[in-house]
Amino acid sequence: MTKQLKAVSIIGVMLLLMLVLYGSFYVVRQDEQVVILRLGEIVSTRREPGIAFKVPVFDTVVKYTKRLIEYDAHPVSVVMADKKNLIFDSIAVFQITDPATFRKRVRTISAVQQRLDDSVYAAVRAVAGQVTFDEILYLKREEAEAQALRIAAEESEKYGVTIRTVEFKRLFLPQENEEAVYRSMEAERNRMSAQLRSEGKAEAMKLRSAADRNRVEVLASAMKEAEQIKGEGDMKAQKLLSNANRAVKGLYPFMKRLEFYREVLPGRNVIVESEEGIFEGMDRP
Repeated sequence: MTKQLKAVSIIGVMLLLMLVLYGSFYVVRQDEQVVILRLGEIVSTRREPGIAFKVPVFDTVVKYTKRLIEYDAHPVSVVMADKKNLIFDSIAVFQITDPATFRKRVRTISAVQQRLDDSVYAAVRAVAGQVTFDEILYLKREEAEAQALRIAAEESEKYGVTIRTVEFKRLFLPQENEEAVYRSMEAERNRMSAQLRSEGKAEAMKLRSAADRNRVEVLASAMKEAEQIKGEGDMKAQKLLSNANRAVKGLYPFMKRLEFYREVLPGRNVIVESEEGIFEGMDRP
C-alpha cells in the first residue's frame, strides 16, 4: 500500500510540474502583441513573435492584434471657410502601437473606436474651416486629408494607437442645401442654354445675310455676264447678217419677213410668193 501511495504521489507531482511548466510559457504570433498583467498590474509588454516566459498563476497574458483596423466614422456636418455647410463621411485606418497605454486607457477595440470619434471629428472640423466648398471638392481634397491625418494621429497617441490613414469617403450637402444647389444649377444651365441659343440665332442671321449677299452678287455677276454675252452674240449676228445680205441680195429683208410671220401667225403654214406680202418692195433698191 505504501508503494502505491508513493507511486501516486510521484505521478501527482509530475502532473503538477507539467501544469506549472505549461502555464509558464506563452506563444506570441507574428500578428500579435501582448501585455503581461501580474495581479492586475502591467509588468511588461512584448511585440516580437516567439515563445516567452511568465510567472504561472500570478501572470496573465492579454493579446492585441498588430493588424490595421478600419474605423468608419459617422457623417458630420461642418461649416466651410465660405460659410457653406458640407457633410463629411470619413474613414480612418489605425493600429495599436503602444499596447500598455492601450490597456490603461481604453482596453478594447470598440472603446477606442468611440474615442477616435473625437479625434477624427476635431481633425475634420479644423481642416474644413480653412478651405472653401469648391476647394475641398476640386483642388485641395488630398491636401486636406493629409492635414486631417496629422491632426488625428497626434490626438490618437494618448490612446496607444496610431492612425495611418484618414480619407473622406463621401462629401455631400445637407438635404435643404442640396435642393437649393440643384435649383441654382438648373437656373445656371437655363441661363447658359438661353445664351447659347441667342448666340446661335445671331450667328444664323449673320450666315443667312452673308449667303443672301453672296447670292445677289452671284446673280448680278451672272446677269451682267449673260447680258455681255448676249450683246456680243447680237453684234456677231448682226455682222453675219450684214455680211450675208451683201453676199445674197435681199436676204436680210426676207429673214425679217419670216420672223414677222412666225410671231404674228404662230403655228400656221404661210406661203410667201415673190414680191408679195407686208414687206413687198423692201428688197428693192
